[in-house]
Amino acid sequence: MKKLILTVIVAIAGWLGMQAQSTPAPEKYNEFIEQIAEQNPTTASILMNATMESLSKDAKDYRQMLELAERRFSDPADPIHNEYLYMIVLNHAVENYVLSATEKEKQRLLLEGAKKNMEGSIAADFDFVTPDGKDVQHLKDLHADNILVFFNNPDCEACETVKERLSTNEFINQLVKDKKLIVLAIYPYDDQKMWKKTKYPKMMINGWNQSRQIEYAELYDLPTLPCFYLLDKDYKVLMKNEGSLNKVEARLKNPEAQAMAASPDLKTVPTHQAQQPKPAVKQQPVPAPADDPKTILSEQLLGYLINNQSQEMYDHMASVIKERVQANYFDGALKQVEAQMGKYQSHEAWEIQLVRGIKSYTSLMHFENGPLGIVIFYDTDNNVVGLNIVPPEVINK
Repeated sequence: MKKLILTVIVAIAGWLGMQAQSTPAPEKYNEFIEQIAEQNPTTASILMNATMESLSKDAKDYRQMLELAERRFSDPADPIHNEYLYMIVLNHAVENYVLSATEKEKQRLLLEGAKKNMEGSIAADFDFVTPDGKDVQHLKDLHADNILVFFNNPDCEACETVKERLSTNEFINQLVKDKKLIVLAIYPYDDQKMWKKTKYPKMMINGWNQSRQIEYAELYDLPTLPCFYLLDKDYKVLMKNEGSLNKVEARLKNPEAQAMAASPDLKTVPTHQAQQPKPAVKQQPVPAPADDPKTILSEQLLGYLINNQSQEMYDHMASVIKERVQANYFDGALKQVEAQMGKYQSHEAWEIQLVRGIKSYTSLMHFENGPLGIVIFYDTDNNVVGLNIVPPEVINK
């Protein structure tokens, strides 16, 4: 399986290169990302990340794919809407060296939004009032096998269509009648008068987020309305920002699919990965556990050196590294690392070894608060394709 995935990843670079010469962008990527979205979650994540890596050598193509991914993956109404694949793209954009600092900040904010109420997490609680009710209620006052939160806007033609479909859906109405499902329609914005004048089907609870926390505190990521959040009896998110009532119904009809459709943990997807690993030079070390404090720290630092690093650090690099790394990759990022690790003191000799199966240059950097590993990935043409900060345990000495 690993060999197959690697073969496909290598093929991506060639496919993208050929398409770039013959087809206008960003349309040239549409079919490809649709094919990726059809794969199982783990394979799709690897392929999407590899695609972004393949495009990172051309800033124009990279930005076009970024724009396309936002349009296709983040829109609940799109047939290939996929929050996890969009997060893969955003992670790569934040950590990669292609974008400017301003552009990265935008992608970072989008990533923060995408991480809210992820599938598998407990949904954020919020208050609501009904048109006839005086008491403030909360999401977690509701109890059923499933809760379907229908975020909507009364002044929205598509929302009216979805309300009509909900009111006439026999399967969903039977679940509501059997008290196995609660449909909670929530208006998250400020026009209370318009909301009160709007009629909602009797099979759903009609609520308005009176405190406006959903909007002001950005409790939920709502790129477009209408959209659904499907929760289980413990308020765990089963579906997020879903625009298709058909998909919601299918999930309710097949609860076993909830576990099968679980998306991969983003931490398992390498963010900077060479396309063609070379034979082993040293035995691959075993990475530190995911809950190791130094691993967590390395995740926080991941990507700092991809953008920049100080000239001082660049000057300390072995000549064989300097030949393959552009100095402007490193301007100033060491100061960001030092903010958490204390002042940089020294680094050890560069070695060649396998890290995550990829041929790499590695070294240990020493700071006042301890060491961190530096790993530079490169391809068969000696082009640098990624640069990570890792726990010292990953560097096999």
